[in-house]
Amino acid sequence: MAKKEKGILHKSFEKAREAVKSGNNDIARDLFDFMIVTVANERLEGAGVNDTIEDVRIGIWLERAWYGLENNNLLL
Repeated sequence: MAKKEKGILHKSFEKAREAVKSGNNDIARDLFDFMIVTVANERLEGAGVNDTIEDVRIGIWLERAWYGLENNNLLL
């Protein structure tokens, strides 16, 4: 069975976490914000918080992005 390809949200989340670890706060903030905007666009198209993107509930994606911003003091 082939390994499942990671989507844009998974990749953005991984890169944001790496950026936090290496002290690139502006990049981390941009990536977490990008995740929120990506999810918001899906919500505007009618997706609910219990619907999934890349096999993860939308509500979880929002939590990951917001917690990433809050827990790393990246909120402006």
